[in-house]
Amino acid sequence: MHPFLDDNKLRKEEKLLAKPQFDAVFDNGRSAGNKRLVMHWLANELGYPRLGLVVSTRFGNAVQRNRFKRRVREIFRTHKREIGGYDIVVLPAKRPEARDSTFDELADSFLKLLARMGTHKQST
Repeated sequence: MHPFLDDNKLRKEEKLLAKPQFDAVFDNGRSAGNKRLVMHWLANELGYPRLGLVVSTRFGNAVQRNRFKRRVREIFRTHKREIGGYDIVVLPAKRPEARDSTFDELADSFLKLLARMGTHKQST
């Protein structure tokens, strides 16, 4: 097991930061969504998950966008052991439920998408 999975930190190495990293997930990965989140994922060879966030200005003002990103990062950080070696890109769904979601609602949506991701792992 990778040492990054043993703690509750979110390091720079656990984030997708460059455009080619995002493009690889969008072009070669799988995706699923619900009324709050859209998740794209692609297996990596690193042994730990990495998170990328894409939140458009259409989502809302800077306060709303940053609140959404903070919440998703926290959910990812606390569940990264369950994810394994995947690159994940999370976007808000294009529905009002995404903007008005509480932390618990976002966490529930994230975990449901992780479960769907798990069902897709075996089919690939």
